[in-house]
Amino acid sequence: MEPKLTTIRSEIEKHLSRSGHNLASFAKISGLNRGSLSAILHGNPAKPISLGQLDAMTRAFGFPEGWLYPLYVEECFTDERVSRRRIEPFLVKCAEMGKVQCIEEVLSRLLEYPRPLDIIYRVAERLFSSGKVQESIIFYQLIVENEPDGSSERMAISKYRIFKSLQSTPDVDKEQTLRAVISFEPYRGLLPEEMQLDGLLKLAKICFSLHRWKDVEQFADELRALASGIYREELRRSKGRRSEPFRAERPLVVYYGHGYLLKASALTKQGEYEQAKRYTAGYADLSWFELMDDEGRSSVESFKLFAVANGFTLEMLMGNTSVLPSYLAFLSENPGEILSGMVIIMESANRFGFSADAVIARFSREMLRFEQFQDTINVDRLYRLYYQIAVYYISRNQCPRGIDYIIHCLRLTIRLNSGKDFIDCVTLFEVNRDYASAAQQNAYRELIREVRQHEEITVDDGQRFGIV
Repeated sequence: MEPKLTTIRSEIEKHLSRSGHNLASFAKISGLNRGSLSAILHGNPAKPISLGQLDAMTRAFGFPEGWLYPLYVEECFTDERVSRRRIEPFLVKCAEMGKVQCIEEVLSRLLEYPRPLDIIYRVAERLFSSGKVQESIIFYQLIVENEPDGSSERMAISKYRIFKSLQSTPDVDKEQTLRAVISFEPYRGLLPEEMQLDGLLKLAKICFSLHRWKDVEQFADELRALASGIYREELRRSKGRRSEPFRAERPLVVYYGHGYLLKASALTKQGEYEQAKRYTAGYADLSWFELMDDEGRSSVESFKLFAVANGFTLEMLMGNTSVLPSYLAFLSENPGEILSGMVIIMESANRFGFSADAVIARFSREMLRFEQFQDTINVDRLYRLYYQIAVYYISRNQCPRGIDYIIHCLRLTIRLNSGKDFIDCVTLFEVNRDYASAAQQNAYRELIREVRQHEEITVDDGQRFGIV
């Protein structure tokens, strides 16, 4: 005799019998309707079970949530059809609870039915919009792999969501980031305009972190043009009868201002200082921008601050050291700009040969505070500062002090997993090894030994972040 097949109803009947409840008493403790329970268990055909009813029964039996989920898969495919009302909330709940096996079983069966991507896309969007970004990616990936129309908006949005998920993914390395950029970039123009703005801004910022300056320029140009076009349309709308305003993730002025800021920053990195000045002027005063809320007005003030800071940056990099006293006063009034400002001052001092001793002394206390930074952007800035200080002291025949900073830099390159910077530091140390004390040479050997033991540092990851 064949063993009786275990089904969701046989399990419920079994535990109902063991608990000593009849339908009436179980309906009372579960909060379900007795008639519904009877139709679910004894109907011919049996009434389908909703996910809410299943969860209520699970609680009444005292079992953990998701107890019968593996058996619920069958409930989603009754009568050779897919039940959207059951399958969508079920997939969402399984994703939230991490029930990967249930998800895989449902999806493998779902793909055999007509128009499965409609359901998969709705599930992905529900998860993403509720903040379950990583949980949504498996569904977006299925869209990308199975979407027959490669130029559809659904395909573009799925690519965009996967690309955007980088923000909430820890320990993403340069290679993964570059692959994500290459994968999403061709689809940016297929997105709805509000998503295009955000996609272009993220592309520009990520390419900045990858030192892809020409790509930064291109995306910044596109961002500026798109934001300008939408702004003109919004002004016309505000004067007409259209009542539905344009909605994006951030205020429109944020995208407009970043179109100029990122363009200017990329030009600065390429030594195109005069051009960078022209684009810096583009975001220096955006008070003329209409249709702003409080967040927009706050962003205008931030852009104004960035323009002042980056204006000083350009003057210093062009050798106009007469602005140094004003720059130092600005940094004192804006402590959040001190670290990036000192990087520029030390780079300029090394390039043009002026003394920065007073600058180092003036901000020595702040430099101690910089050691507490843990985020990649500021750790990278700290590395750049220390490297410039090391070069500064060595060039002024204060090699022991410079070597101390090389050792600091080596520690930071290990934290950043930055192979190129590590090689720069090793080269600088070896050139000046004869001036290193026994203690400095021991510290250097220990750091080299640490790297050899772990062998994790990337030879050319180039991970440097932040807009100066």
